[in-house]
Order: sequence, then structure tokens, then C-alpha cells
Amino acid sequence: MLAITGLNHHFNNKPLFQNYSVCLASTRTCLVAANGRGKTTLFAIIAGLIKAQSGSLELFGQQLKNANQQVALASDKIQFPEFLTAKQVIELVCACWQLPWPVALITGLSFDIQLNTQVGDLSSGSLKKLQLITALARDVPLTLLDEPSAALDETSLQFLLTLLTKRKGQVIITCHEPDPFVGIGFELQALDNV
Repeated sequence: MLAITGLNHHFNNKPLFQNYSVCLASTRTCLVAANGRGKTTLFAIIAGLIKAQSGSLELFGQQLKNANQQVALASDKIQFPEFLTAKQVIELVCACWQLPWPVALITGLSFDIQLNTQVGDLSSGSLKKLQLITALARDVPLTLLDEPSAALDETSLQFLLTLLTKRKGQVIITCHEPDPFVGIGFELQALDNV
């Protein structure tokens, strides 16, 4: 699945990852670590949003070269333009990746009423739903969900859990409350990076 070898990355001149290597072989993994340990940064590196100083990434035994083609990311690291409506963001993502309108995701996450709301006016829970919709609409080998249950209502969380049990490919999440995800087969993996 995902193999990280010799990853080195500094943040504010402090080492965040020092010669970090890990193989995440499970199809469902929950990375756990205290705040500030680099979970979100690691996801951004894997997704190609941040370039590490050194190291290599392999997905299914092949070097991960075109992360944007192979990795879907739901994270606060992805900033949607605040002046666009949620519907416009989803339309752009669908147009970019030639995707059908994600009706099941929008309905399942009870997001219909937020579609005409500008991104800057979305609550934290609604913004999380928008992140999830734009990532989960894509059919890619690797899905990264950074704190997917944060600020979600119980109905949306249950929909997400059901959806993840059926999701193809590898799914890696970070979560401070992993019990619901462990209950559907996610393996816990400590992030020991420094």
C-alpha cells in the first residue's frame, strides 16, 4: 500500500520528520498522535501540496509521482475561495476531474441546504462536509481524510462510516476519537516521526 521512506521535513526550522519511514499496509488506517506532531503536514506531503526536503513515497509498489491523480485529500490545508458558494466549489471539482454530480454524498451528508452558502459563511461542520464531498467524489487509489469526524453531526458521521466500509482503495485518516472508525475495521497506527 503506502510506503514512506527516509522522509525529512522541517517546519519553522524545527525538524518535524527526521528520516521517517513507515509502511501502511492496511486498507484502513487511523493515524494517531498528539496535536502538533505532523499528521496534517504528512497528509499534505503525501497529496503533493507540500514538498518535503527529502524522502520517497510509494503507492502499491510504485513511486508516487502524480499525487494529484492518485490521492484525494479532505483537509483544512485545502482552502476553498471564500467568495464561492459550496455548489460552485463542487461544480469546479466535478468539472476538473470529470465527475458526475455527487448526489449521494450531498444527500447522505445532509448538505443540500448549504449548497448556495458562500464558503466563508459555512460553519465548521458544513466546511468539513464540503471537504469530504470534494474528496470522496473522486475514485482514486488513496483517500486521506484529516479529522473526518470533526464537527460532524451524528447522522452525517454514521453515513460517513457506512460509506468508508464500502470505499475502494486505501483510506488513511487522522482522528482524535478513533473508536467509531476502529469499530468498522480501521487499524490504529501511531505517528512516531521524530
